[in-house]
Amino acid sequence: MRIVTLTLSLLMLSGCASMLTAISTADVVSALITGKTSTDNVVSVVAGEDCAVFRMFRGDPICKDKEVEVLREMDCKVYSWDEDNKPYCREEK
Repeated sequence: MRIVTLTLSLLMLSGCASMLTAISTADVVSALITGKTSTDNVVSVVAGEDCAVFRMFRGDPICKDKEVEVLREMDCKVYSWDEDNKPYCREEK
């Protein structure tokens, strides 16, 4: 009976390992294609913003406005960013 239990336990653990490998592979592929993990992409879609969990480790907010869209809408000749990292149109000197 112990052998059956041990065998079943090992099979279940190997299934978990293959699942984790698949998730890790998906994250690597996602990061290479989009620059973000699959978690970052899901959070971005739900929040409607540009989110990346690694920003937390730099002390930055996890989610930001979609910067490219914001910059396009602003249509400035010269862009600059304030101390809160928010873009604004700067007057040319």
